[in-house]
Amino acid sequence: MKHPGFAKRFKQAVASAGISDSQKGLSKLLGVSEVMIWSYKNGEKLPRMAMAVKMAETFNTTVEWLLQGTGNAVREPAAQYDASTGNSKTHQDLAQLIDSLDESEQKQALELLQKHFT
Repeated sequence: MKHPGFAKRFKQAVASAGISDSQKGLSKLLGVSEVMIWSYKNGEKLPRMAMAVKMAETFNTTVEWLLQGTGNAVREPAAQYDASTGNSKTHQDLAQLIDSLDESEQKQALELLQKHFT
């Protein structure tokens, strides 16, 4: 076993996603051979980057965690974009938060944001 950490995280990601861990089922789901699934499960091989991305999306995890064990095991949801306003859900939440502050707190918050983004 050359990559025991990956094998453990692969199995954990499959289980956390609620997907059957059968080699046949994973083979069809990911579009690789059953032998390749066996190799991943047993830490004999690491996936190429395109396959790691597909796995991360399928199992709702991050590539960094899956391959290296760093970062979040669960992928953060993408910000929702509102085409009518041009803002993401994150922007809307931030604007509402700033609006709820008093005038001096708003000024401080805006200064902090300006420092962070410039």
